[in-house]
Amino acid sequence: MEQDKQREFLERLIQAGEQASMWELGQAMGLDRGATEALATSLLAQEALQMVSLSGKVCLTEAGRQMCGPGGGSNDLARLLADLEGAGGLGLSGPARQDFLADLATLKAQLGRSQPLAPVIKACLAALESALAKSPAPEAAGLLQRASSLRG
Repeated sequence: MEQDKQREFLERLIQAGEQASMWELGQAMGLDRGATEALATSLLAQEALQMVSLSGKVCLTEAGRQMCGPGGGSNDLARLLADLEGAGGLGLSGPARQDFLADLATLKAQLGRSQPLAPVIKACLAALESALAKSPAPEAAGLLQRASSLRG
């Protein structure tokens, strides 16, 4: 159970970007300050995190990425990307379809990087959410929900 919480914390940190507040990450997981501090302290002791500021900002280390497993938290994102590619244009046409396909290609390129850029991934997910919200395809709603949850 503790290992699951650690992994979730680290994956949320990856989604948040290079640095994030451990307090905000813990709160997003439904943890109180004491539980957040205990979890972060444990991860610091394992050298999975590095403290960036006394206000609670932390960043992920290479050891932390390895704790997330292959892809460092990108497995759900890779599955979403595959599902979006498999869904075709989702009933979009013209410029909306062209933009949708370009955003998919950008997201795929990010997943190919050794260290994907979180701001680029978030921007792509936001653009894809916008396109999915306009799609008439029935599967778009489920894909929209998944994209929203990954964007955080």
